[in-house]
Amino acid sequence: MEQVSLHLIDVTGFTLRDGTRSADWFADALAALGISDRVRLIVHDGIEESLPDPADCCDYGRGVVVSGSYGPVYQEKPWIPPLIDFIREVHVRGGWFLGVCFGHHALALALGGEVEPNPRGREMGTVSIELTPEGERSPLLAGMRSGDTVNLIHRTHVSRMPDGAVRLAFNGMTPVQSFQAGHSFGYQPHPELTPNQLRMLTELYGHVLVRVEHFLEDGEHLEAFKESFEETPSSMAVLKNFALLTLS
Repeated sequence: MEQVSLHLIDVTGFTLRDGTRSADWFADALAALGISDRVRLIVHDGIEESLPDPADCCDYGRGVVVSGSYGPVYQEKPWIPPLIDFIREVHVRGGWFLGVCFGHHALALALGGEVEPNPRGREMGTVSIELTPEGERSPLLAGMRSGDTVNLIHRTHVSRMPDGAVRLAFNGMTPVQSFQAGHSFGYQPHPELTPNQLRMLTELYGHVLVRVEHFLEDGEHLEAFKESFEETPSSMAVLKNFALLTLS
């Protein structure tokens, strides 16, 4: 692979008990994929509105990734509108863009789609997704098959894709797990998350999952749930596939 530069807009908004956040998880995933020496990860703090110049992100061998975050994309936070504008400009310039979870939702809004609370409730853990015919042909999802598992955590979803967008993946809980519009991709799952990181996220949200949302019954159910998480290699490969796309 030729050298690739990925601008990661980190909007995590929290750290796990080991002190890590999205930028660390993405760096670890690139290392696990064996491409960290070929991909330069340039991290920007999106919450601090430290965004790069869109023109610097759209050349050959460059791309933009927007991470997941702690709240919904429609929350009233001062850093969200500038981020939406930035995503829209990268898209208009024809740059390669990958939105993960929150970034998936932000892309949908930037291009005129809609994001709402999922009426089916929270989706979390290691779950399977299905590919559409377009998804089966998509270079972003190369190596993935219908029924493969992904790691994810979300309560909101893309309720309407932008006009002209193509749906790539879905399941019974979330009708739009991935979509494409030109060189821009939305991906609801977290390709960067390992089972251990997902366990720490579950611990972080444990009180909410059990006592507030009743997503889990009790502490015993919480512990059993944490042991159900798996590695998701074909989902992690999405990051490598995206890096390759910036060279096309």
